[in-house]
Amino acid sequence: MIRKATYPIVVAVGVLALCSMFAAPASARPVSQHVTLTGYVSCTTCFEPNACKAQTRLSCTQMWVSQGASYVLVVGDTHYRLSGYEKELAKAAAENSVTVSGDLNGTDLVVTTVDLAHKVK
Repeated sequence: MIRKATYPIVVAVGVLALCSMFAAPASARPVSQHVTLTGYVSCTTCFEPNACKAQTRLSCTQMWVSQGASYVLVVGDTHYRLSGYEKELAKAAAENSVTVSGDLNGTDLVVTTVDLAHKVK
């Protein structure tokens, strides 16, 4: 009698264990979302202490990006690492306000559009 009652429990535990093994990778994948954010463009290095002494934000950004740093969009206290549309981002670095749209995954933003504030619509 005890064996008959134990068998369904063992099977249920095994099925649940298998389900959790297959469900874990799906939930571990990051979910990206399409967003539009407004801020200013800088680079990853410009936020390090003493990285841009006696330089404008534009000249500092241009220098560090030419040496391999990534562009970032600064929105308040949050920095989003940007990828794609490098020519447009280089122009946007000269602006005080730019609107960027793209696919956000954590703090990485794959850019799909760059809208400069001075453009007439």
